[in-house]
Formats: sequence, structure tokens, C-alpha cells
Amino acid sequence: MARIRTARDLMSRWKLVLSADDDLIPAIEALVKKRCTGAPVVDEAGELVGLLTEKDCLRLLSGSVASALAQSKVRDYMSIIRVTLDVDQDIFAMTHVFLETNFPVLPVLEHGVLVGRISRFNLLAQVERLLGKTELERARVLKPPPNSSSIEGMQRLAADATPQALGDMLRDRH
Repeated sequence: MARIRTARDLMSRWKLVLSADDDLIPAIEALVKKRCTGAPVVDEAGELVGLLTEKDCLRLLSGSVASALAQSKVRDYMSIIRVTLDVDQDIFAMTHVFLETNFPVLPVLEHGVLVGRISRFNLLAQVERLLGKTELERARVLKPPPNSSSIEGMQRLAADATPQALGDMLRDRH
């Protein structure tokens, strides 16, 4: 049986890490340039204090004044992170966390230190992987070996076989 994958197995590095004191406009430019959906925000000590997401940045279009925007800092728009992932959480625990939050990506911590990121997409890929393995296992269990001599095995083979293959199979039995 395969080992259940954890955040350590699936996480990737952040393309961008921001400081809470960074100016907002250059931070947005960096998010766009690096095609990031979000970036972790750290304080002077390097501690995780938030996440600046594309959704946070869209708040700018909901009524900000240009002069105020020019002086805005990342801390003014970032989301406070109340939920993080631990490197040892398995895919099932991580899925539960994502279902309880609106963030498309979450920081992964090891002993409180930022070490990576996991996105919903990472977990969706694991769903596909698990379903694919399940389908392969199902096919292996349902399909008897080619030289099956039981009546049930012959019926299964006959149901899947082309007329030519069925004729060859019956001819080879004698």
C-alpha cells in the first residue's frame, strides 16, 4: 500500500516573499510579474504575519483614492493568516483545512518557520492521482488473468474480447 502523502511531499517554494513594510504598488507589480496568486508577508524578524493575495489587491478597485494608494503598505491590504499547514499534515488533513478557508494557497510551516506553500491545485492533483490508482486497482481486480479457466473468468474475457480474439481464445483451449 502506498504511503499517504504529506505537505512535505507536495509543497513548493514561494516565488515571492513580501515584507509588511513593502510599498503596495511594487508588491502588486511583483505579484503580476511572477504570476503569483499570493505571497506570504513577514515582519522584521522574518515571522509570518499575513498573506497578500490577488483578492486583497482587488480591494484597491473598490474605492481607494490614488493619493492614499501611493502611500499604502502591504500591511494595509494583506490578509491575516489564522490557518497554516504543517509539513507533516497528510492530504486528508490539508483538504479539511482548505475546505474551511477561502485561501487558494496556504503557507507550510515547520516548527513555526515558513518552508513552503500548498495550493488547492496541489491537492486536486492528488485527487486525480488517487482516483487513477483506484481505477487501475479496480481494473486489475475485476479482470482475470488471460489464461483463466473458470467459467466466470471465461465470461469476463468473452465480454471484453473482440470476436476474433474470442475465436482465438476458444481455439487455444482445445
